[in-house]
Amino acid sequence: MKSIFAFVLLATVFAVPGFAANNPSKASQLSLEDQLKTLDTGNQLPASANHDKMYSVQPRYLPLQYRSEISFGAAQDMTPDSFLKTQQLELEYRFHFNDRWSVGLAQAWVDNQLKGETTNIQGALPAVPYATMRQDLTVEYNIFYGKFRWGSETVSYFDMYGALGTGRITQVTGNSTDNVNATVADVGFAFWLGKWGSARLGIKDYAYNETYLSGTLTQHNIHAHVDLGYIF
Repeated sequence: MKSIFAFVLLATVFAVPGFAANNPSKASQLSLEDQLKTLDTGNQLPASANHDKMYSVQPRYLPLQYRSEISFGAAQDMTPDSFLKTQQLELEYRFHFNDRWSVGLAQAWVDNQLKGETTNIQGALPAVPYATMRQDLTVEYNIFYGKFRWGSETVSYFDMYGALGTGRITQVTGNSTDNVNATVADVGFAFWLGKWGSARLGIKDYAYNETYLSGTLTQHNIHAHVDLGYIF
C-alpha cells in the first residue's frame, strides 16, 4: 500500500510541471492577444494623427454694413513751404456699404502761419500760393481686419485702409483766389472704439497744381492726420 502511494505521489510531482508548461494560464493568453492587437492597426491611423482639423471663425466685433460715420480731426502738413507752418481742421462723413467698402466726403479748413516772429501771412507772400480750404470725395477699402491685446482682458480691433479720390482746393496767390482740382490718396489705420466710435491715424496726400505768378507747378501736400469718429 505504501509502495502504491509513493508511486502516485512521484508521478504527480513530475506530471504537474509538464502540464503547466504545456497549458499557460488564461491571463497569460489574454495578455499576449492584447499585445498583438495593439500592433495590428489595420487601416486606422495612429491616435496622434487620427484627428480632424478645427477652424474658428470670429465675426467682426463692429459690423459696418449700411452704417454712417462722422469724424472730426486735425492734420499737420509734412511738406509745406520752408517758411510756412500749415495745419488744418477736418470734418468728414463716411458711409459704409459693407465691412470692406465705404465712401467719404470731407471738408478741411487750413491755417497758414509764417515761421518766426511774424505770423500774419496776409500780403506777406505776394508770389507764393497757399491753400485756405480743401474738399475731397474718396472711395475707401479696408485691406485687412485684425486685433491686438493691451492685456489679458483688453482687446482692440482695427482695419488697415486705403482710399483714393478727387478733391478741390481753394488757394490764394497774392490778391488772387483760385479753385484747383486735386487727386487725393489716404492710407492708415482705423481703430474701433467699442460699438460706436472710431479713431483714425493716417497719411493723406493732395496732388495738385499750385499757381504762381510765373506759372503752375505740380505739388504734393502730404498730411499726417488724427480723427475721432462716431458711428451710427
